[in-house]
Amino acid sequence: MLFYSNRITDLILTFKRYLRLGVLFVLTLGLVMTCSLQSVAQFPLPIMSGKGEDSKPPDEVIRYGNIEVAPVNSPLYGKELFLLASPTVYDRSIDASDVGLAVERRAEEVSERLWRAIERPMNPETLEITVSRLHNVTIINAKDDWYTKPLILVSVTEVDADYHGRPIDVLAEEWRDILEQELKESFKIYSEETIEKILIKVFRIGLGLVVITVILGGLKYGVGRYQRVLRRRKQALRDSQTSSSSADPQQHTPPEPQEENLFQQRTRFLTRLQQTINLDRQLWLLGTAQWLLFWLGIVAWYVGVFWLVKGTPFLTRFTSDVLGIPILLLAVWFVTSLALRISHRLIDGLKAIWQENDFRRLGDAQRRELRVSSIAGASKGMITVLVVGIGILVGLSLLGISTRSVLAIGGLLGLAISFGSQSLVRDLVNGCLILAEDQFAIGDVINLGHVSGLVENLNLRVTQLRSVDGALVTIPNSRITEVKNLTRTWSRVNHSIDVAYQTNPEQALRVLRNVAQSFYDHPDWRDKMLAPPDVLGIDRVSHEGMTVTTWIQTAPAQQWAVGREFRFRVRQALEENGIEIGAPQQALLFNQEAAVSNRYEQPKEMSSTLTKSV
Repeated sequence: MLFYSNRITDLILTFKRYLRLGVLFVLTLGLVMTCSLQSVAQFPLPIMSGKGEDSKPPDEVIRYGNIEVAPVNSPLYGKELFLLASPTVYDRSIDASDVGLAVERRAEEVSERLWRAIERPMNPETLEITVSRLHNVTIINAKDDWYTKPLILVSVTEVDADYHGRPIDVLAEEWRDILEQELKESFKIYSEETIEKILIKVFRIGLGLVVITVILGGLKYGVGRYQRVLRRRKQALRDSQTSSSSADPQQHTPPEPQEENLFQQRTRFLTRLQQTINLDRQLWLLGTAQWLLFWLGIVAWYVGVFWLVKGTPFLTRFTSDVLGIPILLLAVWFVTSLALRISHRLIDGLKAIWQENDFRRLGDAQRRELRVSSIAGASKGMITVLVVGIGILVGLSLLGISTRSVLAIGGLLGLAISFGSQSLVRDLVNGCLILAEDQFAIGDVINLGHVSGLVENLNLRVTQLRSVDGALVTIPNSRITEVKNLTRTWSRVNHSIDVAYQTNPEQALRVLRNVAQSFYDHPDWRDKMLAPPDVLGIDRVSHEGMTVTTWIQTAPAQQWAVGREFRFRVRQALEENGIEIGAPQQALLFNQEAAVSNRYEQPKEMSSTLTKSV
């Protein structure tokens, strides 16, 4: 009765489906006949194979022409018991009542019936696995004295017999023996002794994982503690470098020859840089050790879970799941993180090589260190995005998600973002050019035309300046078109002074040269100048006097302090030597006849033809 009721239900569902298809066909035909539009262009229709869109069988199904084969797996151990065969189903979207039950569905139903028989409280002593016929179909069922109604496990069809090359009765007996052995083993597994052994094994594995986790956690804590010590040591070294480079000039040692002074500065800087590089290497090694400890913990837990699943009979069927996609995803994660660590280490190595092999002046080396740090940070960011993006795409492909769709959606989003944030893209591009061309760096004083000040912060998007009045000015990099760097490599004091026209030129030049030489020889100012001041000579002669120009080449950002001190010394030297500052002169010419006629009306002093005004 149950069989006939199922058939009646299937017939009703089939009639409803065909009725819906007929109504849809009539509506479509009516729309075509009433709304026939003239076609603008014609496209060739795809060739239909007549086998449906879903003609490719699932992964576990093997197709041999008009026969498909799928395995029946043990619900306990996940191993293959035997193979079922069914006629090929080309379109699996069609209802099974029209084309027959697909072979993978048959295999799933057999596994579910076996699992039902295992969970069913049957008597293993009276269990019988028999072969019988029901409605002219050979079946294998299970029964005992507790349940008199047999449980159908599997049906043996002509297609199964044809595929295996045996008669139905012989094939049914072989399958019966396999199923009987499987059910008896399952009953042993669910016995109290077996369950007790499984619980003891689970406890041992869990305890071992906890102990391993505690040991690895202690090692990671010790490594992290030593890392913090090295970081504090590195910060102290940087602070000492900063304090030594910005010390008060009054505390400097007596002057030394320029080459020797430069050599000592270079030696000290290289020594400190080598110490910093050694600390960076130690920190990287400790970070790698922490990373390895982390992955050792993951591997330990993964192996423990695998042993637990494989050693537990009713979890054995999940062994393939544990060894499948999860281990592949962990491998992708491991390779991605390893690639990031190696690439970051290579960037740090190139940074150290660049810093070690190009030193001309201490100021240039410090400037280059800032520049290289900025470029290295930007490079690490780009490589991180690239490597992580590739890892995500590989992980999505392992999960069965189409990477083409992800890339297409990402491309559309990137296009939309680029249109909406063109200024941001220009900022980033110009920021990369500023770093690559070394136009300016943090600590430089620059003039951008509309604003000038000290560069306090520089990244790929914006530049922040501290103006003279203390205001912090933020400028997008795309708006920086012309840069005047006032502290690049070296600076210069361009000092010009006008002395009176009546002054002896040789005396004026001699006094300024003496001032320049004494200024250069002073121990408090010698290290701020890269060369002795150069008194160029008289650049201009006019009614205001004679213009004498002096150039002083200074260290970066020292031109203001050196210029103030030099002007102060020049002022004192001119006063000591009685040299007057040049002043504009004006000549007034009077009519002689008018002066004679008015000689009784005006004082004689007004007959002077030259007056001087300042």
